[in-house]
Amino acid sequence: MTKLSISGAVALAAVSIFATAAQAVTWTSLPGAPDPGPAPGQTMLVSFDAPLPIGYALSGNYGIVSGSSSAAATPATDASKYLYVSSSLGNGIAELTTPNLKSVSFYWGSVDRYNFVDVLGAGGATLLTLAGSALPVANGNQFISSTNRRVSFDAGAGEVITGLRFRSTGVAFELDSLAGAAVPEPASWMLMIAGFGMIGAAARRRQKATLAHVSA
Repeated sequence: MTKLSISGAVALAAVSIFATAAQAVTWTSLPGAPDPGPAPGQTMLVSFDAPLPIGYALSGNYGIVSGSSSAAATPATDASKYLYVSSSLGNGIAELTTPNLKSVSFYWGSVDRYNFVDVLGAGGATLLTLAGSALPVANGNQFISSTNRRVSFDAGAGEVITGLRFRSTGVAFELDSLAGAAVPEPASWMLMIAGFGMIGAAARRRQKATLAHVSA
């Protein structure tokens, strides 16, 4: 039987980083009122109080407002501007495209059963659709923690998140404070692979030293 050398095992581990089959996006949520803030490892990306950062684009039918009205309700305790989509605004769909992210989250206000968010991947493919009805309570209450939540999405192995599509068949879907974590740059991956190589080289040196000691 052919034995796999230490260096071969290290190389195989490095290759597996890139060859792992894609897995589904996973999601979590935390109660708000106030917004609990970005998930661990995430930083704030879009606040809707200023122009979108470079690499981000918003399209479709949407409003960016502050305060509550008959058209939209402020996410609980949110005193800033927020984004909303609604059946009263065209088709009730807006899409936010982003640079490649490994995770993304936002503060979802007064969750309703007729709110939906699509998580987009490479080429704009829909990786996951989350309906408001999947959250603990989706009755549109504007004030309580169970219906104002920080929702976070994590890309599976081999996947990237390239945007979010917000949809509402009623009045309305409100959200704010989008946060996320970027996909590591290729240089970071190469440093990690180099680290594997260094571990393998050190293991080989220890193995040779042990063999030399035994032979003596």
